[in-house]
Amino acid sequence: MLVHLLRSHPDIISHDEVFASPGIVGGMTGTYLLKRRAELDFAEHMAAVKDRDPIKFLYKIVLDLQGKKAVCFKLKHDELVRPEYKVLRDEIVNDQDFRIIHLRRENLLCRYLSYYIANYVTRVTLAVHGQTIPEIQPVVLDPLKCQEDFETVLAREKEFAELFAQHPGFSISYEEMITPGSEKVQCLLDFMGVSRRELTTTTKKLRGNDLRSAIANFDELRSHFAASPYSKFFEDA
Repeated sequence: MLVHLLRSHPDIISHDEVFASPGIVGGMTGTYLLKRRAELDFAEHMAAVKDRDPIKFLYKIVLDLQGKKAVCFKLKHDELVRPEYKVLRDEIVNDQDFRIIHLRRENLLCRYLSYYIANYVTRVTLAVHGQTIPEIQPVVLDPLKCQEDFETVLAREKEFAELFAQHPGFSISYEEMITPGSEKVQCLLDFMGVSRRELTTTTKKLRGNDLRSAIANFDELRSHFAASPYSKFFEDA
């Protein structure tokens, strides 16, 4: 959603997960998206460049401003911890000209539920206007796997906050991002060095806000976490 919001700003090039998979370059936007659509072998060529020299690909292709004022791309924590991302991770750590936007979720139960549904139920991570949202039945979540996920997410947030501590940084949560008229989103545009304006997206929410109706064993989970720091994730349900 953040990628698409930033794409609606006329001064920003906002790529998605361009480094996500070897042999593939996805999520490019701007002139590179147009070339991919126009030239049959362009995507294959870009993937070969990325796999052969990811640092050159980063600076020459991904960070190409394409006449805009700011360019950004998405990297996930669970990618950055993998050995094959070490070269890219080290480069970004050492180049303190990078500005780091830390995107997080305040309610980690909502985060884990979305992750579980996308990976084990619908296999759908994104829907835009005009696409059908899959019907989702209540799911059963393992309390121990929930806790493991909560702890992993918090540990990685801490790890990467420390890793990029010397970089200009901006932290924003999903909850802050979806708040109507959010001042935090406008502050993010200040951080990126572009003018303030209302941002729009065609992405659609894949499930409702009611955790109790989405999680079949909600009461079991709430009891499990009642005496833990994670009990707050159940308070608004």
